[in-house]
Amino acid sequence: MWLIFALLNPVSESTRSLFIKKASAQVDPLVISWSNNLIPFLLFPFSLFFVDLRFNTQFWIGFAGSGTIQIINTVLYMRAISKGEISTVMPMLSFTPLVLLITAPILVGEFPSLIGLGGVVLLVAGSYLLNIDLKKMSVMEPLKAIIKNKGTRLMLIVATLWGVSGAFDKMALNNSSVFQYITFLNILVFISTTIMVASQKKFNFVQIKKAKTNLFMVSFLTTCSYILHFAAISLTLVAYVVSLKRLTGMFSVLIGSHFLNEPKMRQRLIGSTVMFIGVLMIIFS
Repeated sequence: MWLIFALLNPVSESTRSLFIKKASAQVDPLVISWSNNLIPFLLFPFSLFFVDLRFNTQFWIGFAGSGTIQIINTVLYMRAISKGEISTVMPMLSFTPLVLLITAPILVGEFPSLIGLGGVVLLVAGSYLLNIDLKKMSVMEPLKAIIKNKGTRLMLIVATLWGVSGAFDKMALNNSSVFQYITFLNILVFISTTIMVASQKKFNFVQIKKAKTNLFMVSFLTTCSYILHFAAISLTLVAYVVSLKRLTGMFSVLIGSHFLNEPKMRQRLIGSTVMFIGVLMIIFS
């Protein structure tokens, strides 16, 4: 069951990036960050009536660690997509598993098998190949893209921070439940982004009304992603779930090419194939 949840998550995430990109042409990225957690903030608290609440030191450490990172990443994530092409920016998230190989063993005592580790490496390698310009045949092209493009630089920071927060997520989940954790997490992130938007006077209701459809879809797909991600992470190794989530990069290449006419799809299919092989290795490990 964890595999279904883990594979549906990148579909939801990559589709969300399309609506984020559309909304960024209508409103400030900070407003998108605020709307991102609106539906979860309104919906998830009702789940607390149906779960047994558990609180201990490990839960609060995991919650505080991940919550702080999620507040930062919610803002950086939206800005990254608004600054670059989603087919270039989103694959940067594939670097998260490399960070998790360090943080997960330290914080929650998890380490993947050798085959699973190979799958993680191939996912990262595939992400790298997605950004190579085959006409130039330069292996340094992805690094140049990070240096030149603000969007890719921001998303690389997001990927690194998520590599840390993934381990904190697992720590909090091991000492609570999926709905308890995501409810508290969304309350924290939504209140924090509301304060930021209000303090910077970014609430332009004319623009928000114009972008309401895109903003709604961003928040709706965020809700789906939260449920899928934490349901999967509670059932298996955190490194596996986050690695499969990095298929978001592959799906974003296809979405960016089809819906936004972003270039170089043929070159990036090579990277997508390598990523797919990595997924198979994780599935059968």
